Amino acid sequence: MELLRPPRRPRRVLPALTAGLVALVGFTVGTAALAAPADAGSWAVQRSSTAKVADLVGAGSINDTGARYGVEGTDLGHMFMVGPRMAMAFGDTFGAPAAKDFFSVKHTDWRSNVIASIDPPASPAQGLPFKGMISDRDGHAKELIPSQKRKGVQETVIPTYGIATGPKNTTMNLQFMSVKSFDTPGRWQLTGSGIVTSTDGGTTWKDSGARWPANSRFGQVAYVRPGGPDDPASPVAAGTSPGSEIYVYGIPGGRYGDLSLARVAADRLTDTAAYRYWNGTTWVAGEANAVPVVKGPVGELSVRWNAFYRRWIMMYLVDDTGEVVLRTATTPTGPWTPAQVVTTTKDFPQAYAPYLTPRWNDGPDIWFTMSQFTTYRVALMKTRLTPLAAGAALPTSVVPRSAPARLASVSAPAFRTAGPAGPGETTSAPPTSSTSSAPPTGATTTTAPATPATTTATPASPPPTIDTASPEPGENPPPA
Repeated sequence: MELLRPPRRPRRVLPALTAGLVALVGFTVGTAALAAPADAGSWAVQRSSTAKVADLVGAGSINDTGARYGVEGTDLGHMFMVGPRMAMAFGDTFGAPAAKDFFSVKHTDWRSNVIASIDPPASPAQGLPFKGMISDRDGHAKELIPSQKRKGVQETVIPTYGIATGPKNTTMNLQFMSVKSFDTPGRWQLTGSGIVTSTDGGTTWKDSGARWPANSRFGQVAYVRPGGPDDPASPVAAGTSPGSEIYVYGIPGGRYGDLSLARVAADRLTDTAAYRYWNGTTWVAGEANAVPVVKGPVGELSVRWNAFYRRWIMMYLVDDTGEVVLRTATTPTGPWTPAQVVTTTKDFPQAYAPYLTPRWNDGPDIWFTMSQFTTYRVALMKTRLTPLAAGAALPTSVVPRSAPARLASVSAPAFRTAGPAGPGETTSAPPTSSTSSAPPTGATTTTAPATPATTTATPASPPPTIDTASPEPGENPPPA
């Protein structure tokens, strides 16, 4: 399928992902597959392998986004595939001036969210070159989902994760949180969260009507779709077809809540009545019944299948101890191993939001993006695991200071793969269907998408913001 390039159109319109984001262009997926060592039963993070590969945004970065798109600072950078191209979504975004200590100076041109496109290279070893960013004029990345930018009312609207569904995986879905106010570091209040969608390659965005309340356990999310475009080689649950189900990992707004788990049919992602929540025993309707799967504090997170280690990998920030950690599991539902430290905010000051890439997961390097609030940049990072002999203790360098992070997951729904069970896999029956009509309750967290190309979109009403009126006319100043 080829998505059409829209004609040049006036400003102040629905958010758009240009043809640059969605044109179907073939690419080589990942590095050459390598044979992993014989399964040792467990793995340890190799801290010495954790390193920055390249800055992706800002002056002097490989994408020179300040000069090309008016983006000197932004954060997040979660990724999902749209056809053969990769979308990378960002949060609050600012223009000039460039600054090493970014917020030591005032910045103009505040956009709550932007999105970039990437033609995946054969290897990310030199970084991730942007094909383009959605723009509202030449050299200016466009805000996709408007916000009022009024602290205490609606300070910003930030997409927390994206995923493509529908025919040929070209329906784009962005789950976002509407932030009432950022209060203290790591803690913020929401007005609610929801999902916007695009069926024309990102040219226009529509409010799906999906809503979660301000106090939801799913204010911020990460998506996993076994066998789908972001994890095509992953094991699929028995009795399901590849890509038919989406697991939704949820945390409340901020970085101090527990991690809960939901699942929904991929073709009903925006239907809140179709969600089923893990209650510690089975899947049930109603978010109020969800129980913790991983004890908090859990910050912005991501989960991906790694074919080299034959494990699902979860990464997130433990905010109170400044540790970016990693857990592994043999199924996307867990049980998850105790967390291990990948890096800390001593090594990368004010680091957060580790997002695993949806490609290049077939070799020993684990690739992820990570933000730093000091520089307000997103960088591509990498790390590795090393086999751990049965009964051997973890190296002290990877044992978290956080007591909750040292715990294995609290509970794990059954997940039986269609083929023979691999090492450590569960063999219980697959979970029950997620397609009931009983309504659940719900809510959300962080950053916005980045976009390709420089064409503008058709005049139309912007997608509605959550729980608030339309944005005030004129430009609002960025937060102090």
